[in-house]
Amino acid sequence: MSGYDAQVRHEDLPEGVEFDRLVRSVAQRWSAVDPLLPQPASHGSSHPLLTVSDEYGRPVATGTMRYTWYQPGDVGRTWGMPDQHWLTPLVGGPEPGRALDSLLGSWREQLEALPGGTGQESAAQLTWPARDICGINPLQRHGLQPYSSLVARRSRRGVPPVLPPRDVTIRLADTSDLDPVVRLLMEEHRYEEHFGGVFIQAETAEQTRRVVRRALDRSPSWIWLAERGGRLVGLIWVSPPERARWAAPLVDPAPVAYIGYGVVAAEERGRGIGTALVSQAHQALDAHGIAVTLANHAVTNPLSGPFWHRMGYRPLWTTWEVRPALALR
Repeated sequence: MSGYDAQVRHEDLPEGVEFDRLVRSVAQRWSAVDPLLPQPASHGSSHPLLTVSDEYGRPVATGTMRYTWYQPGDVGRTWGMPDQHWLTPLVGGPEPGRALDSLLGSWREQLEALPGGTGQESAAQLTWPARDICGINPLQRHGLQPYSSLVARRSRRGVPPVLPPRDVTIRLADTSDLDPVVRLLMEEHRYEEHFGGVFIQAETAEQTRRVVRRALDRSPSWIWLAERGGRLVGLIWVSPPERARWAAPLVDPAPVAYIGYGVVAAEERGRGIGTALVSQAHQALDAHGIAVTLANHAVTNPLSGPFWHRMGYRPLWTTWEVRPALALR
């Protein structure tokens, strides 16, 4: 596969006929492959912009390059590699696979040229529409692998209302539930470490406590607990639209809610508790007119994918990555 020409810019791609053509081609492909995808957005000017042009100098792809370094003690150290290199691609034209291939090759050159290098605790990452299959071969060819899946559920889809097991009660959490909620979330963090996306730090428990405390101070908390004999055995933590504004640009319909945690204690799995918790949350979300609910799970988690599919969710975006960053081919 022959590549296109690429260059790096440090300002917005100029508005004009050719750029409009690129955006329209992306919008048409996204609309055809997945009606839940949003309209593609133009890139901002705060990060370097990698552009790819065809033989006639017309832009067929752009990619914003963003770098994040999490210092020891930062919350971000729990949720991925400390040295993160992100590409936000906008790929169009008549041969999007070829354009993406060139964009990724040029990105690799930019990473290699970084004066400080990338190091072993680094990752090259990007997010690609799950149903836009034209990108899969180029992504794999450059060494990227799917890591996490952002899944979506339209209003009133999924399981019908489900009652919990007879000896389990479900209720909204309040400030008195801080300690057991933190314990259950730390159990979940330890489980998620197996899939390479969570790295528990010395500060993780206290950071989790602070986040939970803020959530429980709100009324309602939008955190439902499942209890058996007064003991916490599961929870679901929902961010309603006003707390999930970051997720709104990821999907076309609105309003959007996000499920940050759906957890059942290891010894309680397979008894219908998770299904009952999700059913409870869905009833509240549907009653509030939420158009789409999003959740995220590791692709390699053997429990999450099948569970969320049963609950009415399907893949919307996939995060691809390679570690270390210079393993990008």
